[in-house]
Amino acid sequence: MAEFIAAIIGGILSLIGTFSAIFLQFKNQKKEKDEEYHNDLVSMIDIITYKAAKVRNNELNFKNANYSKENTIEIYTDIEQDFKSLDYQIQDLITMMSHHIDRSNTAIQELLSYYEPFERQFNKFKVAYKIYNQRYEDEAFDKNAIAFSKIKLDQSIEKFVNNMKKFAKENYNHEIYEPNLNKIIDKNEAINVQKYKKS
Repeated sequence: MAEFIAAIIGGILSLIGTFSAIFLQFKNQKKEKDEEYHNDLVSMIDIITYKAAKVRNNELNFKNANYSKENTIEIYTDIEQDFKSLDYQIQDLITMMSHHIDRSNTAIQELLSYYEPFERQFNKFKVAYKIYNQRYEDEAFDKNAIAFSKIKLDQSIEKFVNNMKKFAKENYNHEIYEPNLNKIIDKNEAINVQKYKKS
């Protein structure tokens, strides 16, 4: 009888040991997955700030706007492609956040509140480009307008990068990659074409 009780106790202890090992393994796997997810997420945030800087660092100055439609079109095309790449990256980040964060709505809404003004300013820049492209040959048209619109876009990018820095620090305790941002062109460099026509 004692052997039977000892066998039952041994079986129970063995079962407890097995369940404990399974639990610990599951816990370790979850921790590893959470760590992997965290690393993927902060890497995506770094890539987003880099891509935002690429949009800004395409310089569109007043000389290009006034004297080289061809260069301006080329610069605009680069800006548009870089913006689209950034937009896709942000969509990927939002998808990742929604699948891996409990109560992700708050973080996603915060991210969107930073991105929306930047996106809105890009859409205004797009309109400025369309007008520029259509009216370039019109002597009364102020070709500086597209460069002024790019200045506003550049300012919104700077705010976006600063907000992403705060977002990464507060939500993920991560110091983001801080890209080099080209200096914003000086508004006072705008070319007064009318002045030259009078002389």
